[in-house]
Amino acid sequence: MKYTSWDRSDRDNPKLLVEEGPEALGTFSSGSADINGDFWRLSVDKKLGASATTSDDRVFRISGDLSKDKKLDVSLDGRTFTIVNENSNDWIIDDVNENFVAQFSGRNNGVRKVNLEFMHEGKIELSTEEIAALSWFARLILENRLQKSSVAMIATLVLASAVAVVAFLL
Repeated sequence: MKYTSWDRSDRDNPKLLVEEGPEALGTFSSGSADINGDFWRLSVDKKLGASATTSDDRVFRISGDLSKDKKLDVSLDGRTFTIVNENSNDWIIDDVNENFVAQFSGRNNGVRKVNLEFMHEGKIELSTEEIAALSWFARLILENRLQKSSVAMIATLVLASAVAVVAFLL
């Protein structure tokens, strides 16, 4: 598998696809996911991170402020990874030995598609569950960043409109 992407045709239940599909790794909703028939409980706190707990109680967790932090720690049932914001909208995932594992970007409709590209050339083995968790974390990061920048943009437009009205009235 070279990358994962998201089918968001059902906005409330996006499907995680192998490359462009049609093979799906799973379907996600607001509080749960079905990954190849396995039920996951999902929990998100944008200030503290997110976690997914599988039916056999394995835990996949990302720690940190999803809308602000430039470096986020990931534990995939004991395996450690780091997600690093290289610049603006570009992110990489490194393993504990700082080996490059994957990358994703918010550029060019990245928030809508969120392609997680695996660049490790088979050197680092990832299970289907680990791939699903990393893909979900990538989507959460980009969605939270978009919300933060949208609020800032709206506030700027409101302020600029108020200044324009005051300038017009004077």
